[in-house]
Amino acid sequence: MNSLDTNILVYAANSSAPEHGKALAVVQVMLAHPAEWILADQVLWEFYKALRHPKILQKPRSAAQAAAHLRFLREESGVACCAYELPHFPEVLGCLEKTRFPYQRTHDAILGITLRRHGVTVFYTRNQRDFTDAGLSTIINPID
Repeated sequence: MNSLDTNILVYAANSSAPEHGKALAVVQVMLAHPAEWILADQVLWEFYKALRHPKILQKPRSAAQAAAHLRFLREESGVACCAYELPHFPEVLGCLEKTRFPYQRTHDAILGITLRRHGVTVFYTRNQRDFTDAGLSTIINPID
């Protein structure tokens, strides 16, 4: 099963970004083969926030426009969705309580565990380093 990070969706939605073409290609593959993909709700919430943020997009989307993106991805694209589940808590906490765990990676750790627990083996992200210990088989940076 494949999945992708928020940054890939943001680049794909931002036609003025230099990363746009490569990110859009990944999203197009996802939409062409939705049965092979799963998106975490956490990624969708982050994507909504990024679409509305004026420092991320020169022309931020309205609340309705950003919500329409989420509705399409969650309900119309055919891509499966997953979310953090309460049984994941002990594993997440075990990760967070490690002495050298950087607090800035809290959300990435939760996302990695959520995706792995839902069968994701291939993950597309610009931030490969943040997911190296997530237990995912393959982490791909499609931008660089």
